[in-house]
Amino acid sequence: MLARLLLAALALLLAPMPAAAQQLISGSWALRVEGTVIFRFDLARTAEGWRGTWVKPASFATDGALYANLSGPPVEQRSQSGRLLGEWIELTFGDARPGAVPDVFRFRLVSLDRVEAIYVDTGQAPLVLEQVEAATTPGPWEDGRVYRREGVEPGMLVRYNASPRAPPRPVVVPVPTPAPSDPARPPAVIGR
Repeated sequence: MLARLLLAALALLLAPMPAAAQQLISGSWALRVEGTVIFRFDLARTAEGWRGTWVKPASFATDGALYANLSGPPVEQRSQSGRLLGEWIELTFGDARPGAVPDVFRFRLVSLDRVEAIYVDTGQAPLVLEQVEAATTPGPWEDGRVYRREGVEPGMLVRYNASPRAPPRPVVVPVPTPAPSDPARPPAVIGR
């Protein structure tokens, strides 16, 4: 049984990358920051193309490096459309805020258990998603905690809200600029 699985995986890897990636990328992928799942994306190929579900906090603020004000229970949002762009799968999710543009993500397989995701037109650093079980629920999120992605520099936080009664444009929350370091004092740690 194990030998058959290994041969099947090898055959997929030897196939042209787009075909292999299309087979292997179907499934559930999570953004985990400091041990906590922030988002989960469920990707599936259909006869019409691609579809997906984005499971996320009901409300959150992020700049791609920091994730703050996470509240919920998690909400599921189905993609409006999906398509293949070379080695990338692009999914578009509607944004319920008045006047807001849809959220667009591109996904590509980088290893058997990792997917790179780009939050299109945000300027945020690419996300590295890990393969998870479909039943993996984002959270729980500690009230008031700021989750920080290692190796990604913070910028300006933008608040997202699943409610259609949200403000017509994102609320921008400035990230405090660190004070010059004093060798006599240990550095402050955000969110701990």
